[in-house]
Amino acid sequence: LYIVPQEFLFDPVSKTYGDPSRRPEVRFGTVEYTATSDYMARPPQPAMYLFLLDVSHNAVQTGQFTVNFRFSYLLKKCLGYLQSFCEILFENLSSLPGDARTKIGFLTYDSRIHFYDLSDRHNGTFRIMIVPDLENIESKLDEVLPVPDGIMVNLSECRTIIESFLDQLPKVYQNNHETDSALGTSLLIAEKLLHQTGGRITVFQTRLPNINPGALNEQTGKEPTVLTPTSDFYKKLSLDYASQQIACDLFLLNSHYIDLTTLSCISKYSGGEVKYYPNFHATHSPDQVERFENDLRRYLQRKIGFEAVMRLRSPPALSIQTFYGNGFVRSVDLLVLPNINPDAAFGMQVAIEDSLAQYKSVTFQVALLYTSSKGERRIRVHTLSLPVSAALKDICSNADQEAMVALIAKMAADRSTTSSIQEAREGMTNVACDVIKATMSNDSSNRTGSLYVPHAIRLLPLYMLSMIKSTAFRAGSSIKADERAYYIDLCKTLPTKYLMKIFYPDLYPIHTIEDQSRIVQDGEDELYIPARAHLSFQYIDAHGAYILDTNEYIYIYIGRAISDHFVQSV
Repeated sequence: LYIVPQEFLFDPVSKTYGDPSRRPEVRFGTVEYTATSDYMARPPQPAMYLFLLDVSHNAVQTGQFTVNFRFSYLLKKCLGYLQSFCEILFENLSSLPGDARTKIGFLTYDSRIHFYDLSDRHNGTFRIMIVPDLENIESKLDEVLPVPDGIMVNLSECRTIIESFLDQLPKVYQNNHETDSALGTSLLIAEKLLHQTGGRITVFQTRLPNINPGALNEQTGKEPTVLTPTSDFYKKLSLDYASQQIACDLFLLNSHYIDLTTLSCISKYSGGEVKYYPNFHATHSPDQVERFENDLRRYLQRKIGFEAVMRLRSPPALSIQTFYGNGFVRSVDLLVLPNINPDAAFGMQVAIEDSLAQYKSVTFQVALLYTSSKGERRIRVHTLSLPVSAALKDICSNADQEAMVALIAKMAADRSTTSSIQEAREGMTNVACDVIKATMSNDSSNRTGSLYVPHAIRLLPLYMLSMIKSTAFRAGSSIKADERAYYIDLCKTLPTKYLMKIFYPDLYPIHTIEDQSRIVQDGEDELYIPARAHLSFQYIDAHGAYILDTNEYIYIYIGRAISDHFVQSV
């Protein structure tokens, strides 16, 4: 039975009246529309990808001796991350989201800035242009900037030159001894290159930037314990990026302190993201190399939207208090997102401003207006209707505890940066205590005063304890400042299902995988999906083997009494 306004009886596609269940917006919680020109401030721009690559000596030190057969040359001293980057981008040039208008460009930097003219004006070869003098560079950016048409080139038209560039780039800097890093200048130049169209900037940084503008101080002695930015340069630049529809993503591959708290500001306000690979080295940390390469492949291949804005609508009795996630809050209910991707997540804290007695249900609607990589302006609408109840027992019995954990994590992350880690920890403890206290006081059947929590939120105290013990919120000085800052950033930006794995990882027994698993058909193959085990040592069998999925890493635990047959067969 559909009880909908009369307007929904009319089908605008067939231009007839009839069954409203045929309309997608009635049948589905998520629908997408093609936007008209009324929703365009300008024609859709092409997909623009600009890569900023740190090639200082610190980057060279992440390398190794290796023979590379893909590009058919011997790398005697390989730029570890740069070699991986060039190979993976080479493989995925055809997978970059976009159309025939897609453009791509590269800047490298150490104590100087290196431009690359990849246009077809030089007989099929690329040309390197270097800016050696960066003193007072902010006042003369227009003078040093080459012709943008040669820097940002059409991917399909200049494909051969781009492939040649990626083939040769690691060799160019394999003996580089420049130790400085002019990240700030590179970001300013990148803004000049993209300010007319917007787009995506991807930064690969291996050390603390130490050349103005944007220079950060080396830490002597102990690392900082306060998670506040030490400079406002990156925040201000990020806000400028947002106003010009530019997003900036960071890949940090450092071996020493890099001040992630400050650098991440460039992504926070521009709708970008941060990836962190501590102690990255091609031979000493193969696990980080594998993470980096897998993340980079996903990053290059996934869908992307440009020039996006997101608005949340709710009944008048409710008001939006706070947005959580990377983006610029233009107004109370409007979030500016220069880039949007499937791996981004956002949280909204909503307050009840007036009585809900007149409502049987309340409806929330999120509308995302964006430009697809194919140059189409679209509107994606998510609609959620929730029943209203004055009984706390009903609310607790139907609560989504994982959604609660995700929102509490975002609130705690904010408190960690504006106040202290200790206050964030106390807040999580108070949440668990308040929930238990409220449910007990509202349960009239509980005469004995025993501890009782509704089934839907029974794991909330456990999750709060897990959060308190997590890398983001753990007390003490054993957690490095960059690592803590990274996980706090994940609390704000990760989708709920991935964030839950960080706080409460998935544990799977694999020694009983053929006996006690759910079989799922994957094409012609059968996959055995084992049941999750509780994260308690009492459920660990000394004769067993387990996989622990923490989202960032996967660990294999082998029991001390595991059979030789299992070890050899697996």
